[in-house]
This record gives sequence, C-alpha cells and structure tokens, in this order.
Amino acid sequence: MNPKTILRLLLLAAALTLPTLSNAAERMIFGGGPVGGTFQIVANAIQVYDPVKASGFHIKARSSAGSVENLRKVDSGKSDLSAVYSGNVYLGREGKLKNDAKRYRNVLALSYLYSAPAQLVVRADSGIERARDLIGKKVGVGPAGSGTFTNAEIFFTHLGIWDRIERNAMAVNEAAIALGNHQLDAFWIFTAVPSGAVMLAAQTSHIAMVDLDRDAEESDFYPTFRT
Repeated sequence: MNPKTILRLLLLAAALTLPTLSNAAERMIFGGGPVGGTFQIVANAIQVYDPVKASGFHIKARSSAGSVENLRKVDSGKSDLSAVYSGNVYLGREGKLKNDAKRYRNVLALSYLYSAPAQLVVRADSGIERARDLIGKKVGVGPAGSGTFTNAEIFFTHLGIWDRIERNAMAVNEAAIALGNHQLDAFWIFTAVPSGAVMLAAQTSHIAMVDLDRDAEESDFYPTFRT
C-alpha cells in the first residue's frame, strides 16, 4: 500500500474520533453494497455522520455488488474505503479467492464494524432442515461479487452441494420476495442481525431458519480460514 493511501486511512480514523482537530477537505468514496444488505446501510450512515461531516471530509457512499467487489475496488484505488468481510480480505490477500489467484495486497483493515452470521431462510413448511436438503432446490445465493455469494460458494462447496443446487444469483431483497412467491425454496444471506431481507421474507411467508452451525460443526468447516 502506498504512503498516500495509508495517510488517507489514518486521517479518516482520526476524523471519526477527533473531528474538531481536522480542517482537511477531501472527497472519499466509501463502497457499500446491494440494496437490502447492511453494507449499504453502513455506508449511507457514515456519509451523513455528523462528526465526519464536521471534520471536513466529504464521504460519498457508493453501492456495489458487495464484499469482493469492494475489496478489488479499494485495491485498485477506485474506492478509498469499503465494507469488506474479514474472510474475503484474508482470501484476497493470500490469492485464494475462487478463480482469482491475484493477491490483493494494497488494502489495510481499518476497523471492526459488526459480526455477520450466515443465515439460510426457508418457508416453514418446506421440509428443509439441513443444508444438504437443498440438493435439487432453487436457492438464492446473493449477487455475484458479493460476500454473500462468495461465502455461499465456499460453504456449499465444502459440503459438496454447490453444483447440486439450482443457484440463483440475485439481490437479497429480491430473493426474499421470490421466496414468498414460491419462486425460490430458500435463500442464503451473510449479514448482520436483524436483516431487512429476512424481515421482508417474514412479512410474506411463514419462514424458518436452518441451523447452519450443526452442518458446519459436523463437516469440520470452521478451520477453513485458519489453514
């Protein structure tokens, strides 16, 4: 990472904590995410956060496909800051992203924002109780380039079912509506709780959440990011 980029990140960190000490005026792009996801909510909130505005920084929230796209845009300089899942940062820096061996080293973790558990939403009468019950089913896996999609691919590939489900790459709000219309059997989302998309699904259907922790434990999934 070049010195200018590091300085800009440090300046923003200072602005968030000591807004009255900075008079700099600089426009910075903050990468958010798709509609219905927490990334865009975070980006929009930072854009209008009074201490940031008072510091002289002009933050522009910009929507995106999500985590992986954000990682690439920060690395290339198209965005100054972005919300990115830590697992995607690790895989990107190590050159382990799916079908992408590039090492994204021009990035720096600035702050922890929130925990984002994986959630698998189904209709309560679907009969789907385990992730492996998704075989042959229509599943919303998030938009391509998002952390939701990337982590769905990692998890379902680990379970051996990624190529055995009918994958639908779509925004999470669209997936929630499609579930209610019986166009999907389930949708996967990787975001904070409560999720607007899950609440939207609950407004149109009697939903249930699949216990992914059981599948992860039994398949020894959790060491994935430790190796």
